[in-house]
Amino acid sequence: MKELLRLLLRRDDVVAAIRAGPVDIRTLTDTVSVSRPTVHRCLKQLIEHEVVTETPRGYVLTSYGSLFFDQYQSYIAETDALHENRDLIPSLDDPSHLSGRVFQDATFTRAVSFAPEKPIAEIESIVKDATKIRGFSPVVVGRYVSLFHEKVTEDLLDAELIISPNVFDYLAETWPEQLNEALSMGLTVFVTDETLPYGLILIDEPTPQLCLVVYDDGSLRGVVQNNQVDAIEWGNELYDAYRERAREPSVSAE
Repeated sequence: MKELLRLLLRRDDVVAAIRAGPVDIRTLTDTVSVSRPTVHRCLKQLIEHEVVTETPRGYVLTSYGSLFFDQYQSYIAETDALHENRDLIPSLDDPSHLSGRVFQDATFTRAVSFAPEKPIAEIESIVKDATKIRGFSPVVVGRYVSLFHEKVTEDLLDAELIISPNVFDYLAETWPEQLNEALSMGLTVFVTDETLPYGLILIDEPTPQLCLVVYDDGSLRGVVQNNQVDAIEWGNELYDAYRERAREPSVSAE
């Protein structure tokens, strides 16, 4: 299979041209703009790999070849997206704390010079639409405090959050009334002494979704959103691991 992948990386234009329909070698050579001997060698290899077959009407993809090429194109599209958005992949001391499942079929929203708050607006939209959320965050954003307070106190959101003791103390000092009211209305907060390398939002209801919130020295860099089952399962496993080791705040807000 590795040989076939290497061949496709070199000459996927040939397979794409054949996929368009039965094609003879002259038309194929003109379409891909390479020499006839090069096309001959490529066809020979593709036939050996059972990706292409020759018919009286010309060369066509086999059923296996068509399915394999679909998978190949999906792989290329996903890796291209991953490469283009590599700045939204957190730099971690332990890469095992992140999974490639998060980035497969994901949507990326980044902060840019002309719209630095674009990811914040995206997160606000996600929270506004949610009715049940779990998550953790290494930082405090004032706009989120107001949004969570409003939704929780109006009984529109069931929320469980994990934060650091420093973040909890800052909330209690800066927004004591809002924090106390939200806690009394059902907001659940836990604290952890572990370093939270990024933010995680798990939308449980109405539509399951995972959001990875990436920061750079406290500044929001961007958001990675994914509604695929594999990504959400990874997020649930990660959250549960942090939740198991977290504790209730030792001092309540006053």
